[in-house]
Amino acid sequence: MKQCLAVRRFAAAVVTVCMLPSIACAFQILPRITDVDRKLANLGDSQLMDGIGQWVVGNALPMIKNPVHEAITLNALDCIVQAGFESQCLTPDAIRQNQVLLYGVRWPDDPPFGLSKSAPPRVVDCNPKVTLRSTSQPKCWKTLFSDADKTAKQRITVKPGEPAFGPGDYLLYRSHFGDLQFFHSMAAFDGEAASDTVRRMKMWAQFLWGIGTSTIPKDRFIRTVGVEQLERYFPGDLTAINLFATGIVEVRKDLDKVAIGVLLHMLQDSFSEAHAGRNAETGATCEFAPRFAQPGSIRQFYSYAGQSGSLHDHEDTFNALGIQTLQFSPSVVDVSRAFLTLWQEKASWADAEKYFDCAFALENPSTKAGPGPFIKEAETRREAKSNDSNWN
Repeated sequence: MKQCLAVRRFAAAVVTVCMLPSIACAFQILPRITDVDRKLANLGDSQLMDGIGQWVVGNALPMIKNPVHEAITLNALDCIVQAGFESQCLTPDAIRQNQVLLYGVRWPDDPPFGLSKSAPPRVVDCNPKVTLRSTSQPKCWKTLFSDADKTAKQRITVKPGEPAFGPGDYLLYRSHFGDLQFFHSMAAFDGEAASDTVRRMKMWAQFLWGIGTSTIPKDRFIRTVGVEQLERYFPGDLTAINLFATGIVEVRKDLDKVAIGVLLHMLQDSFSEAHAGRNAETGATCEFAPRFAQPGSIRQFYSYAGQSGSLHDHEDTFNALGIQTLQFSPSVVDVSRAFLTLWQEKASWADAEKYFDCAFALENPSTKAGPGPFIKEAETRREAKSNDSNWN
């Protein structure tokens, strides 16, 4: 009887995790199960379900997800492959040698954070004693993500001109559906001007560059580090260590690499068609950083809460990456390599800022954000077209 029950729970966990709602990351990444995650699952209150969930995350998801962010980053470092074959960069040795940087690249999609101990979520599988991320408490993470998705859609209907979530809400809610969508090169809400979106992205990049070059102390409260407007988003007693490495002790000594990985994630997402619309490149070089070629300007930023998750996911694959790297120069890999070069040269923010302005140049600063072509109506049309083309 117990074996039968365990099998049923296993099957339910597989279905649950495989039905995870789409994450707002057009270049997907794979979560990494660590020994710490496994130990925490054994100490938690949902040992069986979290253990099964971790097995699914570590073994089943690699069959259906595409670790594109990792491939872009490794290609930008020192992996030499032909355009369209970026997945060949994903070797065990390369991942092992760059695991902290890749943790940073993963961070915006799965930031670790603590659950409220005074008012924890009313979810059986959520343990407030254990730092939450998809790899430590997968069922709790999935439940909260689904709640954020549902709540965001309700809130943008009632108050369409403001973010669905903000300070005081969980980081998972804010980064995917709220005021911190600039982590992913996306607007906080439909109607936000492109100039406002890129200004927040630049604020974030300046902070990340400071942590990445050790010019901003990682143990100071973020609201006090002197980056203009940053205190609006992180008003409490939160340091860079708290933000990037809550419960993740092993990466704290290399927080500079984590920060640059987070910056690369934002940069790479800006080349995804589900996050922003870019024009074709003109062949020009950056005016104030002429050793680098200028990518196409940004026509429009999108926001995620109003998008169709399944359409968004069509841009989440190695096929989407290959189309980009084969047809555009500079590609997302080239631009990632440029930022890595500046970081390795220990460039000041004043110098890095010149390239940021080039990489995120706007066609029209006043253009309003929207869901782009990734809406349910378009999904319905696509399904109808697919049905019409089927043989009877």
